[in-house]
Amino acid sequence: MPDYPAIWQFINDGDPYDPWGWQAEHVHDRSDSKRLILACGRRAGKTTAIKAEIVREALQPKTEQFGVYHAPYIYVIAPNYELTMKVWEPVWNLFVGDHAPLHDYYASHDKTRKLIQLANGARIQAKSADDPTALQGDRVTAAFVDEAHDLNPEAWGNFMPALADSDGRLVAIGIARGKGNFRTYWQIGQEADPRYYSASVTSLEHPNITEDALEEFRRDLTDAQFRQQYLAEWVEDDGQVFKNFDDCFDSEWESPRDSQYLMGLDLGKIHDFTVAYVVDVAKMQFVATDRFNGLDYTLLGPRIANLYKRYNCQTIHLDGTGIGEPVADILRKEGCSVSSFKFTNQSKATLVSTLAAEVEHGRVHFGKDDEVLKREMELFEGSVLPGGAIKYSHPPGYHDDSIMAAGLAVMKAKRRQGTASGVMKRDYVTFG
Repeated sequence: MPDYPAIWQFINDGDPYDPWGWQAEHVHDRSDSKRLILACGRRAGKTTAIKAEIVREALQPKTEQFGVYHAPYIYVIAPNYELTMKVWEPVWNLFVGDHAPLHDYYASHDKTRKLIQLANGARIQAKSADDPTALQGDRVTAAFVDEAHDLNPEAWGNFMPALADSDGRLVAIGIARGKGNFRTYWQIGQEADPRYYSASVTSLEHPNITEDALEEFRRDLTDAQFRQQYLAEWVEDDGQVFKNFDDCFDSEWESPRDSQYLMGLDLGKIHDFTVAYVVDVAKMQFVATDRFNGLDYTLLGPRIANLYKRYNCQTIHLDGTGIGEPVADILRKEGCSVSSFKFTNQSKATLVSTLAAEVEHGRVHFGKDDEVLKREMELFEGSVLPGGAIKYSHPPGYHDDSIMAAGLAVMKAKRRQGTASGVMKRDYVTFG
């Protein structure tokens, strides 16, 4: 083992920490870099490396600036609270508690503020970028940023000046996506600036991930998503979400057979359309549809229920926001099994991503004459926001109702296929 801090033997869940090659080369051996920027593939093993560096940083001696000695003050940052806790909780468990492996270095904690104080005066504090204003005002000596590609510009602007004032250290890790601060810093690290170091780390750097495993991950992603999330490649996208979609419009609408069916339902609001799709789960084939607008939702229930009963659908999956729950209650009274899917920016992104992957790989079959869905796919666009999150949209005057209904049907059918085969697939796609 290289000459790393002896204290590290305690940080790997009780086992000795022996850094992998990329952890040593791109993280630990770069401890003198003031700006360490890494584009990492999913599952590359970044959490333990970050944890080790936080410990190293926290146990540094006080530094003098303008005649005043300052103990380390470390921020642990991620785009939202949940993601922050994924890094923060393993650090918390190292110090807090009588049986914590590094309890001898512990002084006190504030659970509400997510703050740990060490015996040497160092402070480690969790900070979520949900509230960017909470990232300003402190004299921070180091900031560890996880999922840095999704951090919004305001958040960067609030804590980076503090690092500049203290001559502090930034360690930022994310996937190769976005055109904001994270990518800018990564690009600077590829140049001759001695303060910056950047590198790309593929998921294959994890000793237990094989080429075969990567191929399994590839199945659930578009080509661009796979290259970004597992090969750590910066991909220039043309904005078109659905690739090769023409090839998927290859089937005929079918009468009910001895098959397993479910329905995806997007409910129209005022000028939008209500769209229902029935999909054959085993064949991932769309066999029936209904599309209309201007119908009072008290009359919508019997119409949709009729389609549901005709195909003996197992479940109707619908958008549970807005009028979703009242409509769901009406459908249940009509004898339908209903599952509510809450549309949020995050969940819609996952839905669209799942549909896009199935389309790109040719694993779904739409009706030959479904010109509405084909047109929606042709016009549907994705753009990367400055923070790295993806925004999906359709041109003014057009709709995405058919895409949302189709996406619900496909996503739920995929999960039903996995359950039926005895394999529970996890979702590997993460969006801002």
